[in-house]
Amino acid sequence: MQYYDLNYTSNHYVLKNIFKSLSLDRIEYILNQSIIKKFNKNELILNKGTCSDALYILLDGIIHIGYLSTSGRFHAFNFFSEKNLINLLPCLKGHVIDYDYYAFNQVRVLIIPKHIFHQELNDNNKLNEDLLDIVAFRMHHLIEEVKFLHIANLHQKICKTLLSLSKQYGIHHAQGIEILLKISQHDLADLLSSSRQTVNKEVKKLVNLNVIEWQYENIIVKDIEYFKRVLNDI
Repeated sequence: MQYYDLNYTSNHYVLKNIFKSLSLDRIEYILNQSIIKKFNKNELILNKGTCSDALYILLDGIIHIGYLSTSGRFHAFNFFSEKNLINLLPCLKGHVIDYDYYAFNQVRVLIIPKHIFHQELNDNNKLNEDLLDIVAFRMHHLIEEVKFLHIANLHQKICKTLLSLSKQYGIHHAQGIEILLKISQHDLADLLSSSRQTVNKEVKKLVNLNVIEWQYENIIVKDIEYFKRVLNDI
């Protein structure tokens, strides 16, 4: 884990994009009181069962969230992309962290001391509104996800996951869209709480339909419209 100097230009932008009510002066004050840490791939950022004394904001890179099994293997069930609040509620309410947060690739995290963040909340009612908007958006997204998980079959869940990954991490490829997030079928099975063997059967169907190409951890989506058609049937 390494410490880096603040890049005010990009970091001002990140904070202003998240906390829209903050003035540039207050953003600069927060940055001056904060630090940035760089985490390498597979390095632990926040661990389960601890309390957080700071607000963590992902500046760039990808974080995966999950738990370690008794065998020592990490099982991820979600990913966070850059410019995302990592531990908002534990920081606000003092709750212990429920899961482990690891760097999926090389990441930079802005760490704002808890007392500095709480000071801004006490001095700026608009900032409380910003946080309420963030929590409300996440709650709406969570309800939609729970609803989908209850009514969708495994094929639809895989299509939705790959569609989401294409939108978040996809780049143009000669055959369609290449997903830059390198995950294995085992990783996908963890995300969907399913067995690798069952997921593998569904992936083979998509390969045979010429919807995707999947070699090891490299995924190319050839027919993204197929995903949309499958999800429209729900």
